[in-house]
Amino acid sequence: MLRGPERARFDDTDIELAHRFAIRAGLALATAALYSQQAHTIAVLQASMAPEPLPSADGLRLGAAYRPAAEALRISGDFYHVAPSAAGGVTFFFGDVSGKGAEAAVVAGQVRQSMRTLAMVRTEPEPLRDLRLLNDLVISAGHRFTTLVTGAARPRDDGSVQVEIASGGHLSPLILRDDGKVTEIVCEGMLLGAVPDPSFGRTECRLEPGELMLLYSDGVTEARGGASGREIYGEERLVDALASCGGMQAPSVAERLELLTTEWLAGRPHDDISLLTLQAPPRRGAPPHRPPESSGGSGDARKSESP
Repeated sequence: MLRGPERARFDDTDIELAHRFAIRAGLALATAALYSQQAHTIAVLQASMAPEPLPSADGLRLGAAYRPAAEALRISGDFYHVAPSAAGGVTFFFGDVSGKGAEAAVVAGQVRQSMRTLAMVRTEPEPLRDLRLLNDLVISAGHRFTTLVTGAARPRDDGSVQVEIASGGHLSPLILRDDGKVTEIVCEGMLLGAVPDPSFGRTECRLEPGELMLLYSDGVTEARGGASGREIYGEERLVDALASCGGMQAPSVAERLELLTTEWLAGRPHDDISLLTLQAPPRRGAPPHRPPESSGGSGDARKSESP
């Protein structure tokens, strides 16, 4: 504050005003500094929690979509990871921690890092043993539980892909077959972190050239929207949407399904949304598949499958 010689000196009122201004300015600067520190911390956390880019794998196409709940600082309890396998193809896991936000993201990070560590120290996949170890980890971490499906996808000489999965209570994978039908791969198993001695399921399936497997979180099927804003998207709509993706490549299928889900939400709050697609490339020269016409639900287009 500056006052020239032609004006009177600062009186007590002026000094009190300057004092109050300095206090408010100081508080504003301190708040801005604190906000900057918090924003940096959140950015680092977001980067550490975000899924890594999908690898390239001969004889296999991969796609993914990831949309954390907007009110959860863009960190998610959904998690997935795909890595090249020494035996060919890829290994993968996909899971969903109960709840959302920072607490769910911490558990998701613990599970993801544990799965990656197990993959580094063992020479052969042991999915059921991995699930049991992770069950102990989740129980020791607190009061949350998680679903998880883990497995391996290996291309074969005939152009198909052999998929092995083990399930810890996660939603059943869906497969888009070459004829446009959608099948469900049933692999029953219990949640991780629910009981000390759970049982888990394991199964196998084959993707013929052009066929695709979808893993997804319940943020897709439980998305609330529509005309009323309260109707859930549901598995039937998801099956119909997947059936309409015939002839599309794995990345495009994941992006389309996420787009249809967010259009259903129409900007409303939602849970974490994640999708992962694995596809056997179509044979060279094969004509693009056209999805079958459907006049209603997907009851005729879907069946359960337990290989």
